[in-house]
Amino acid sequence: MRKRPTSQMDLSDTFLTVAPTNEFLERLDALVDWQPLEAELCAMFTASTGRLPKPPLVVFKMLLLSHCYGLSDPQCEELVRDRLSWRRFVGLNLADAVPDETTLVRFRQRMVEHGVHERLLGLLNEQLLAQGLILKQVTLVDATLVAAARRAPRRDGTASGDGEAGHTIQHGKTHYGYKAHVAVDAKHTLIRRADLSSASVHDSQRFEAVVTGDEKTVTADKAYASAARTAWLKARGIRNGILRRAWKQRPLDARGRRWNRRWSRIRCGIEKIFGHWKRTLGYRRVRYVGRDPNRLELEFKCLVWNLKRWVKLAEA
Repeated sequence: MRKRPTSQMDLSDTFLTVAPTNEFLERLDALVDWQPLEAELCAMFTASTGRLPKPPLVVFKMLLLSHCYGLSDPQCEELVRDRLSWRRFVGLNLADAVPDETTLVRFRQRMVEHGVHERLLGLLNEQLLAQGLILKQVTLVDATLVAAARRAPRRDGTASGDGEAGHTIQHGKTHYGYKAHVAVDAKHTLIRRADLSSASVHDSQRFEAVVTGDEKTVTADKAYASAARTAWLKARGIRNGILRRAWKQRPLDARGRRWNRRWSRIRCGIEKIFGHWKRTLGYRRVRYVGRDPNRLELEFKCLVWNLKRWVKLAEA
């Protein structure tokens, strides 16, 4: 539901009603009930800590736009000031001042301090569940590497690095940064859960953190295969669709190869999310230093993907 303008409309604000529209933002604003998100954001501000000069939902929508279009804070501030369709989406009249980049920075910091950076996706997914778009039949699990904002630390002190990032080797190349772990509903490729770890953490170590536990089947690549994981899924009544791997002195038989071909066709659906993040949203490198602010960035990336999917599904 759209947030009402923060100040009384005057004659100049009639331009907002006749200005060119952004079709995607108009449809998004009509689909999402912003009230649960707004309540969560408003709870971060009390009489003792002070409140923002603008409603928290206005600032939150600006952050959403910055991630949706791959913008820096100054770029987002400038475009909201310039574009009438963006003003209309965030809930600002022509006479309203646009929150500056410092406000955006402090708002992100407060979201991390209050733990909101790990709850946003859940609030949105409650609405997707209510719409019947998350079906809980098959969950896809995978992870992708994201480079650190700083270069890896060096002995000569020329690069300080990120104390919470780590090293790993993939396809013979060394990577320094983080790893984004996600669990996705296979039917509509909606992200159900996400987590961020150092790149040195093996993919399978965050499996239990992203699997919700209410799905019927979970599938992932061979890196997740283990006897302990099979037992974990069985104890929860979840079918194991993880690809089978060959072990020393025990190669895959024909049945195992057929199994892998079948589930690989389903599991590969998660790759288009990573492709969209990296090609369209520029999520090849994190923006910040430290896990918590980068965990918030990942949460926004997940929100953007699910919101775009929701609009497309609604059109269909």
